[in-house]
Amino acid sequence: MSVGRSLMLDYIRALKNSTFNARAFVIFTFLMSLYIGIYNVIFNLYVIKLGYTEQFLGLIISASMISTGLFAFPAAQCCDRMGSKMCLVTSGLLTSVTLYLLYTVTSADLLLVLSILNGILGAIPTVIGHPFLVENSSRENRLHVFSISFGTIMAATIIGTSAGGYLPQLCQAFFGLQEIGVDAYRYTLMISLAIAALSVVPLIFIKDRKKPCSVKGDMKTFVRRLAESRVVRQLVLISCLIGMGAGLIVPFFNVYFNKVLYATTGEIGIIFSLAQISMVASAVIVPYLARRIGKVRMIALSYLCSIPFLVMLALTSNLYLAGAAYVLRMLFMNMSSPISNSFSMEIVDAEDMASVSSLTSTGNYIAISIGSLIAGVLMSWGAYTMPYYSACIFYGLAAVLYFKFFRRYEEKAETPLREVEVSM
Repeated sequence: MSVGRSLMLDYIRALKNSTFNARAFVIFTFLMSLYIGIYNVIFNLYVIKLGYTEQFLGLIISASMISTGLFAFPAAQCCDRMGSKMCLVTSGLLTSVTLYLLYTVTSADLLLVLSILNGILGAIPTVIGHPFLVENSSRENRLHVFSISFGTIMAATIIGTSAGGYLPQLCQAFFGLQEIGVDAYRYTLMISLAIAALSVVPLIFIKDRKKPCSVKGDMKTFVRRLAESRVVRQLVLISCLIGMGAGLIVPFFNVYFNKVLYATTGEIGIIFSLAQISMVASAVIVPYLARRIGKVRMIALSYLCSIPFLVMLALTSNLYLAGAAYVLRMLFMNMSSPISNSFSMEIVDAEDMASVSSLTSTGNYIAISIGSLIAGVLMSWGAYTMPYYSACIFYGLAAVLYFKFFRRYEEKAETPLREVEVSM
């Protein structure tokens, strides 16, 4: 049997064996990723069109991210008390209202406040996601379920980024606008909002068999557990390094392409879509590669391979070369996400999964917020390439430390956290 056919059969089998909850959650993530794809192309350009600087853009991105990070642990506790279904549905509905206001107001103060609120609400699906998929999949098909979820997200984002690139032109023609400006961007964002609101529907049918986000104790207990756990500290450190690198560049890719390389929204949408296509293709072969070279080695190598293309993106002034560098950077940096997400859940106790997920999310989002704030200031000064070189340093450190920290855990992934640490 060919490798391709074997991989396809593995995914079909994993999909059939997955629970209804897992399939419903994948549909939810598909619709939310469709919305995010449009948002990623348009929102930053919309803020710039409103007359604000990159420094203010960095501020609202930073505020949103740090809100998500700080609310991650309370979100896990909220899930423990209310159940995943209630939390997801409530956050989905409130997010829809918040986004409507965010796309309607133009005041700097209101944009900042609504961005913070949007970040707080976004913490709930962020924290629930990985533990929820772990609880609703077996060990045998878990990696495939994570890969299916990852591939679904990428596929939806492809559609979203493609649509986001051309919806402003369609809105201009449909509404008879004189130019592609604030109104065209706002109508595009409203279309994405309708999709985000629709994503709540599959969540209504989820059944809370078991609370996936079981967080026991208070903050004091949680901090004490952290202080005693070497592997959790290591996971958080890696998450912070990746977040710092991402915060410096990822939120501003569309601004960089538009203001430095003079790309149109249509061209940005195409480039973003090609990047997502490459990531979908990588998601299919990731389990096979992980079995061949090992999960930890695969993750570290993928981080390292992204660095040369990030440097190329900063050095070139050619849009086509920059687009190719962006696609390859996104491919290598994100191809190992299904592995790293599932691996981090496997090396901790089941009762600690949500706590670890919330803590790594907190570290990641706070680091992203700091990186975004710094990048916004640098870009407002005209130093558009400086964040890219800085991000290379953080990604390189993350790759080296990930391999150093976790290579010994790979063969012991089935052993609970505390047992592994005793053997170190």
